[in-house]
Amino acid sequence: MEKISEILSNYARLVNKMLEKYVPRKVDEKGLEELLGKADYRYEPESINKGIFEPFWDLMDRGGKRWRPALMLMIYEALGRKAEEIAPLSIIPEVIHNGTLAVDDVEDESEFRRGRPCIHRIYGEDIAINMGNTMYYLPLLVLDKLNVSREKKLAILEEYVKTMLKLSFGQAMDITWHRGLVPEIDEKQYLQMTLFKTGALAGFSAKIAAIMADVPEEKIRDLERFAELIAVAFQIQDDVLNLIGDEAKYGKEIGGDITEGKRTLMVIHALRNLPANESKRLLEILNKRTADKALIREAITLMKKAGSIEYAKEVSKQLAEEALRILRKCLPENDDRRKLEALADFLITREY
Repeated sequence: MEKISEILSNYARLVNKMLEKYVPRKVDEKGLEELLGKADYRYEPESINKGIFEPFWDLMDRGGKRWRPALMLMIYEALGRKAEEIAPLSIIPEVIHNGTLAVDDVEDESEFRRGRPCIHRIYGEDIAINMGNTMYYLPLLVLDKLNVSREKKLAILEEYVKTMLKLSFGQAMDITWHRGLVPEIDEKQYLQMTLFKTGALAGFSAKIAAIMADVPEEKIRDLERFAELIAVAFQIQDDVLNLIGDEAKYGKEIGGDITEGKRTLMVIHALRNLPANESKRLLEILNKRTADKALIREAITLMKKAGSIEYAKEVSKQLAEEALRILRKCLPENDDRRKLEALADFLITREY
């Protein structure tokens, strides 16, 4: 079997091809008619290009792992189908994900995304928020361009609404925690937040594949759970990389989660396990929401002292192992399943 990096690259090429086909880089009046129907008065396309498509493609052209649409296509193949049959649907989780990135970066006051200034730092917060919101909906138009039965379309749309609610609830939890509006959070609450914020979209990707492949409800839930768990493991690894990763590979500022005051699994673990005076000090640094490098290093040192980074890595590993047990229960052993196993391993061992 190919290396997982090569496998992901192959799927990314297919996903990128679908993105180019269904999400325009630039529109004229005719293009807007194709998207929205004939204008009642007259379209003004330049504002749409400068306010939506230019910033969107700026973000997309920076790369990204495309692992969520790859996950969808891998699962569909593992169910005995051909990826090309649902390839256009792969844009749904990828476009939504990038929309959330643009909005999250505004809410988190982030500086960099994929090695370049965040979209709001280049185009302004108003444009970044509106573009991100647009991308929550625009990819769903692809459902009308494919021969998808009304029953399947409704099933996908129903799951879409649930997914978007989970994303918003997860973001609300994350924001209120790092603003200090909720004084204490435990590990299970953190995992639930991450399940909403990161796991929901991966689960939705799996469900689209399963719905389109006509699998029984029990198997749909197993595949969704597999996807959710590897996504939570992925997020924990992302939080680890934010503290100890290589900034050139990671593409975001190291220690950014400390500047934002994020209550990650490592923070929760450290606050519980450090001596009272050091726990208090870590909380003081987080509440400062500081970009001071010395204070960020001090916070990281405290988390290392508590063993929190190694603890987070272990939790990520355990979640991935649980996901693999579920996967092996519902899919036979073959190359398609082995690709999904390799993806799960990659998501918790990656360095970028």
